[in-house]
Amino acid sequence: MKNWLEVSSMDRWWVDNVKVVDPVADRVFDGSLCVQDGLIAELREGPAPEDAPRLDGEGLHLAPGLVDLHVHLREPGFEEKETIESGSRSAARGGVTTLCAMPNTNPVCDDGPRVSYILERSAQAGFAKVLPVGAITRGSEGRELADLGEMHYEGACAFSDDGRPVSDSGVMRRAMELGRTWDALIMSHSEERSLSEGGQVHEGAMSAKLGLEGIPREAESIAVDREVRLSRLTGARLHLCHLSSGSSVEILRRAKADGLKVTGETTPHYLLLDDSAIEGYDTHKKMNPPIREKSDQEALVAGLCDGTLDAVATDHAPHTEIEKNVEFAYAPFGVIGLETSLAAVLTRLYHSKLMELPRVLALMSSRPGAILGGNAGSLEPGSPADLCLFDPEEEWLVRAEDMASRSRNTAFEGMTLRGRVRATFLNGSPVYRRTMDEGKENEVFTPAKRMQESAS
Repeated sequence: MKNWLEVSSMDRWWVDNVKVVDPVADRVFDGSLCVQDGLIAELREGPAPEDAPRLDGEGLHLAPGLVDLHVHLREPGFEEKETIESGSRSAARGGVTTLCAMPNTNPVCDDGPRVSYILERSAQAGFAKVLPVGAITRGSEGRELADLGEMHYEGACAFSDDGRPVSDSGVMRRAMELGRTWDALIMSHSEERSLSEGGQVHEGAMSAKLGLEGIPREAESIAVDREVRLSRLTGARLHLCHLSSGSSVEILRRAKADGLKVTGETTPHYLLLDDSAIEGYDTHKKMNPPIREKSDQEALVAGLCDGTLDAVATDHAPHTEIEKNVEFAYAPFGVIGLETSLAAVLTRLYHSKLMELPRVLALMSSRPGAILGGNAGSLEPGSPADLCLFDPEEEWLVRAEDMASRSRNTAFEGMTLRGRVRATFLNGSPVYRRTMDEGKENEVFTPAKRMQESAS
């Protein structure tokens, strides 16, 4: 058996003694996986060849690295909250190997050079593959289309004004029509501002009790309905971001039944929390769209179970303690989630026996990978050896102070979750590993050399 440092410098080696979770084949089996030149060379049932260099997987579960469709890395412009390097470390700690970086930075990522900058910075960091999402409109101001073609050419994986809705239907139509020429993915922050403006939390009994202005479900679902209609009109590929309500899930369900090219995601905090969580005015429970009622949570879970919702993304949105440690009405929206997403989703869907393990992993790896195109989230031979080694049974207490992110605004502080990442591989290199040595936890981050070399 080889050690972790040795395998990172080898051209061909096996990870042995693992329970392989293959979300595409929908099965779990005792097996081994061969890595060659950063790619998956072979996947087999049973042990690796006796004479081959092997890494002991210690009986843990091995799955494709997670693919997160919705992350805010804040750089450039808000490095006090997060940088591409710190966000990538946070991703590695959570088993995420590919993530989509939203464009609401400062300046907004709305042209080719800014797309190139993000790609270069993430390669230099070497902890995760960061795919820039280009803005739909210049400055994300909703008026004039950004240069979508230039950003697509430079490597933007999708287009969105996330953080802001594109309120002008004509502008959104033109974005979809233009994007369709190269089958680009349009990601929608669906919000009808005339209904949400000034709102702090979900509109309902809890908002009335706390005296906080509410945001009705219709602020989301009316906008979702418009986006779906525009997708029908233009034939564009549409992805609906951070869905929070049962009414939105129902619109998506009908769109899929009609054969439209529409997909949707929800987030871990909507699956584990309902609006009773805001009773203590905890600003770490403040997000947009807001956490809603129990019935919405159940509708989201049902949408994941029946395949209406395609993915779970984090909407990782770092904010500093100074920003969040204020009166509720003045705190910004958003919570972090890269390091807790796998555990939260396993706790909510797998350990409650609502969903088998391969299907849970599919929501966080192969299905978002398929939405993006390419081979992220796959264990197919020839795919990059982007892997996540985890223990689905380990219980752990979420503590903000332990996060690799620069920010601490987790919604799950103090919660016990079940399921934890032990190691993450990027292009076959172990970029994150956690061990227990003499009862003491030890974490090691090592950037993937192949990525860093590609940036030099």
